[in-house]
Amino acid sequence: MTSKRSYTWPTISIVSAIALTVIALPQSVKEWAPAFMQAPSLHFGLDLAGGTQLDFRISEKEMADQIKTLEKEIAELEAKGSSPDKVIAAQNQLYSVQQQKEGVVEAIRTVLERRINAMGVSEAVITPSYIGDEKHLLVECPGVVDTQVCISTVGKTIQLEFKEELTEATDEYEAEIRAHVKEVRDQLKDPDVTLDLIGQDLSSDITVSYRPETRYFKDALPKGLEGVWNKTPKSGVLQYDGFVTANATDSAGEQTTTEIPGIFLTEVLRAQTQTGRIVNDASQAFDILSKESSSVTHTTFTDTLLDKNIPEAITTAISDMQLGDLRTITIDDNTASVIFLRKIVPGVTDMGASHILIAYKGASSANKDITRTKAEALALTQEVKAKLDNGARFETLAVQYSDGPSGKDGGDLGTFGIGKMVAPFEKVVVSQKKGEISDPVETQFGYHIIRTDKVPTLNPSTASFEQLTIRGDDASNRATEAIGRLQRGEVESMEGMITLRSLFFSLQPTGWGDTLLDGKHFRTATVTLDSTTNIPIVQIAFDSEGAELFQELTKKNIGKRLAIFVGGQLVSAPTVQTEIIGGTAVITGTQNFDEANRLATDLNTGAIPAPIYLAGQRTVEATLGAQALRTSLQAALIGVLILMAYMILVYRMLGLIADIALSLYAFIFYAVLKLPLFLFSSSYIVLTLAGMAGIILSLGMAVDANVLIFERMKEELRKGKMLKTAADTGFHRAWPSIRDGNMSTFITCAILFVIGTSIVKGFAVTLGMGVLISMFSAIIITRFLIRKVAHTKLAENKALFCG
Repeated sequence: MTSKRSYTWPTISIVSAIALTVIALPQSVKEWAPAFMQAPSLHFGLDLAGGTQLDFRISEKEMADQIKTLEKEIAELEAKGSSPDKVIAAQNQLYSVQQQKEGVVEAIRTVLERRINAMGVSEAVITPSYIGDEKHLLVECPGVVDTQVCISTVGKTIQLEFKEELTEATDEYEAEIRAHVKEVRDQLKDPDVTLDLIGQDLSSDITVSYRPETRYFKDALPKGLEGVWNKTPKSGVLQYDGFVTANATDSAGEQTTTEIPGIFLTEVLRAQTQTGRIVNDASQAFDILSKESSSVTHTTFTDTLLDKNIPEAITTAISDMQLGDLRTITIDDNTASVIFLRKIVPGVTDMGASHILIAYKGASSANKDITRTKAEALALTQEVKAKLDNGARFETLAVQYSDGPSGKDGGDLGTFGIGKMVAPFEKVVVSQKKGEISDPVETQFGYHIIRTDKVPTLNPSTASFEQLTIRGDDASNRATEAIGRLQRGEVESMEGMITLRSLFFSLQPTGWGDTLLDGKHFRTATVTLDSTTNIPIVQIAFDSEGAELFQELTKKNIGKRLAIFVGGQLVSAPTVQTEIIGGTAVITGTQNFDEANRLATDLNTGAIPAPIYLAGQRTVEATLGAQALRTSLQAALIGVLILMAYMILVYRMLGLIADIALSLYAFIFYAVLKLPLFLFSSSYIVLTLAGMAGIILSLGMAVDANVLIFERMKEELRKGKMLKTAADTGFHRAWPSIRDGNMSTFITCAILFVIGTSIVKGFAVTLGMGVLISMFSAIIITRFLIRKVAHTKLAENKALFCG
């Protein structure tokens, strides 16, 4: 236990210090570090990075009008005595709209956040704001200085859309794609426009596939690009009709591949040259190895009997191998083989027999014209056996008396394996010698006289395999080395390889088509439990017009998917199982309540009649943001240097210790700013000018605790106490003041964070973090350093500490 106490905290401290050091390093010098330690970086806000700030006002007039309309509709339905189902559906929609009105700000904020993420803006901040009775969302997009792009992407009206899957090509669709290809070719006539540039621009289009630099051997070229094989970089951009292979799932749910037709625009980056290609086919690899030495030969065996003509060592090894296995086999002292097994058919035991069947009425498979009794059949069988015993020919009597289908062939049944005949019959064949004739044997077919024509014999297995034979000294080791080369991919053949850049335009639709069904027909989405599986499902309902449109959509899309888009983002794409009548449906496939609730919220959000309007905008140029950051850093640096000088001037050695602790405080703060909030979340601290103000203020507050401690220490030192004792007493007496002062500051930060705007929140977060880290640096780091100094000769010179 003592050892554990002695090393646990030092170990934790060292590991933490190393981790924080790596995190604090610039991105360019820590490429060797694990990915999770490379990822942390500083995230700058709008006023430091430049960008766009948009103020959107949420209009609730439309929602208020819808609520009044629904209340009126419910009153009319109740007055008319309409069916309870209609009344309940309208009430559910009214309740849903009222709930949406309460959470409209958060719902719209979520949709806007998705749109901003799709723009690649990772440090965006969306803050709710309330001006009188108006509800606003303040959107900050750092790094996006094109205001119109930001407005058109983020400020679009949030709509709920239902789209059908487009999978069947039409002449119109092909004409559209070919016109698109022609437009691209016209653009390429401009010397400043390249296929690479266009490929990057079109890479997000689901109908276009861009491959910037791909190497092909001739047999791996996409179908249709064979004509490019002998082209050179001087050939320019070439157009070919062809196919690409894509993974697919068949009707049985099995993975398969399919060919997608399309148009290639391709250019040769490097003409075809001879290149080493790893050989994976055993036959080809063995051919290559056999050409390397005259003592190595390659033989292919196809459907070969593993009989005495094949060495016993090979036959034994193959019987234990699985298909695709490679194995080394020692034939003799100077010969070894490498075997690759392609196919094996195990040998079976077979036998041969002839019989005379005397059936009776009621026997299995007996002809209807057979009328003899069982006793008569036995008597006839015994009579035939007596004739055979007297030298009659078996074949002649079989033709004359046998009731079986083999009678016309002299009773010959040919050869057959074990288990092919009924047990009593097989037992007799196995027990007899070749040519021996049995007494009458009864089976369910009647009475048999059986002659064994071939005694049971085990036939050898049949195999297809590749054999690489190696002769000479050390043959076994050379065979083992050959397998190693094959497994490591060191056997290569020289083949032509060409490097292409290609843009593929698919002639097979893979997108979604617009429909007439949208949010204005949508009533509500609710989460319920499936009565059979008890799994959460989302139930959706439409109005009367929407019900008709939905029925038509589901009728023509059975087995296909219907996509649901909210604010232009795909949120679900359920498969239509059957035509849906009545305007209500369920969406299955959600795994838990959280997932089902998110989907229902998304659907209800898309149907919210609450458009957003741009109320204001502000753009901060990137150069202004950089200047603000530079000024803030300069202010922080000057403040730190002045503070350090003051501490040394007033507290001498204790001031120097405080400066070391302050440096470590700044280092830790810098590393923590790069980490996610609460370490495992996806949210980061976004640095703003207000946040920088909080950091600078926290630097000054960071030494407050040290001042309290040092003053207490100086009092004890003047009383003649040792440095270590004075330090312990000083820390003990200063702690209540440090705790209460920092706690009050932290509570103030928490209040500012809860009720403040985004600017104030940035200030509160950084100042609050600074308070916590400063307590750690003062109580832990400073105390640790003073204790270390107390054990040195410096502690004897009290003038260094109390002046």
